[in-house]
Amino acid sequence: MSVTFRPHQLEAVDAIENAFRAGIMRPAVNMSVGSGKSLLGAECGRREIERGGRVLSVVHTRELVEQNAAAYRLLGIQCGINAASLGERTWRAPAISAAIQSVYKNAQSFGPITMLIVDECHLIPHSEAGMYRELHRALGYPRMVGLSGTTFRLQGGSLVEGEGAPFEKIVYTYDIIDGIRDGYLVPAFSAPADDKIDLTKLKVRQGEYTPASQDEQMIAAIDNHIVQMIHHGRDRRAWLVFEASVKAAKAMAARLNEWGIPTGLVLGETAAGERAATIQAFTGFDVQEVDLLVLRRATKSLGLYIQMTGRLLRTVGGNIVASVRAGKADGLVLDFAGLIDTHGPLDFIHPKETALKLTSCECCGARNPTAAANCWSCSEPMTKNCPLCLEAIRKYELDCPHCGFDMRQGPRDEAKPQKLLDTPSGAALIAAYKTGAERQGGWLPIMRVFGRSDVETIVATPDGTQYTITGALAAHGRAARWLRTNETGTVTGVLVPNGASRKSVLQITSDGISLIVPMPVAIESEAA
Repeated sequence: MSVTFRPHQLEAVDAIENAFRAGIMRPAVNMSVGSGKSLLGAECGRREIERGGRVLSVVHTRELVEQNAAAYRLLGIQCGINAASLGERTWRAPAISAAIQSVYKNAQSFGPITMLIVDECHLIPHSEAGMYRELHRALGYPRMVGLSGTTFRLQGGSLVEGEGAPFEKIVYTYDIIDGIRDGYLVPAFSAPADDKIDLTKLKVRQGEYTPASQDEQMIAAIDNHIVQMIHHGRDRRAWLVFEASVKAAKAMAARLNEWGIPTGLVLGETAAGERAATIQAFTGFDVQEVDLLVLRRATKSLGLYIQMTGRLLRTVGGNIVASVRAGKADGLVLDFAGLIDTHGPLDFIHPKETALKLTSCECCGARNPTAAANCWSCSEPMTKNCPLCLEAIRKYELDCPHCGFDMRQGPRDEAKPQKLLDTPSGAALIAAYKTGAERQGGWLPIMRVFGRSDVETIVATPDGTQYTITGALAAHGRAARWLRTNETGTVTGVLVPNGASRKSVLQITSDGISLIVPMPVAIESEAA
């Protein structure tokens, strides 16, 4: 059976290979849910086996063990399974898909392993403790590839930053917006939800809301929430509800069944056979058919927020065309846990700064201490934005060379200035798909990217018009949110997000000049 890779999968594998050639032994790839990480990992392993090596892929659930093994076999690679829960204990195949819990104490039984691939690698801690670290040490520190859609841990710490970081560099990123624009994920929206949880009444332990402290509010609101679920989900095919505790999950399942809505229950304690039967009866492991997601679990974890919402974004059949034909054109979220208010839309969220307070170099992207005057990696000067003209200037400049603003005088007014990285609150699940508004100055919103390369990028605006972006602008097509054309329809400029700022954007013109400018006003906002 022939396999057709998506462009981003091959780009990611090539990025991993290039990282190895550059001496990076522990590269990580940031790939969104539904982007095909299993096949990506299998291709990475296939190339290693072709060079005479042996590959061990480890994950933490039996379903992913089977999924990764199937991906290897799809590529014609002999792949064994090592997972006690599946009753298979293979030790000597060219490729082995394993459950970390089953193998981390038995590394010597594998023989020589030249590459370790870790799916859901955000589970690896910064400390030297833990199953993944123990396995890596016992194998003799082979090259280790990390795959995840959330390359940061519970409290926002990056997997490539700080002392003891498990990976050296994120070598490729393919995010949720990329997946939607390329047609591999469905666009998703949020509906207004009444009777949200009051976060001020919750208890926090070890940096996370405790499940028990959420029970009283969520159980009391069950009937109100079910009424809203029925109202918004009456034309939806499959609902998925996330609860904070076993108690709340059992109460919701029982109440939904009492309302005449057939509901299954899957818990961490559910027996393997019962778990598989329930999931299969619902819609299958990938839960592709889910088109209504109900969030009733408050969390401080960005990673968990992304993992939960990712269950809604999968297409049925692998692409948006097949998904629309199958009856799933989009996804809807009812957020009773206030997660969008807390963390912001998926295309604006960002992990909190680590304890080291690192900042990114504008030239090479390397993370530096905030006090650094020059980048440790490329030696270029570190920059900041002038608060008046928004031009990038050297970090320790006291007088802006562009507008003359005196940094010593502080803000120009007494009102507290908005932080550059303030998280948007109360917005849609995905901000870019909320209104699709044109912007003052002729800026048209980009709603989908059909093809990407450094030479040519094809994009579409809300009315379906396609534009070809060429020249210096083509390389920015993946990140661009708005474009501007001349009278002949030629694209003359694009607007790219300026980090997570909603006050400014990076304007790039056809001659390659980039400039930080204030965010243009939406035309529909002016009309209102």
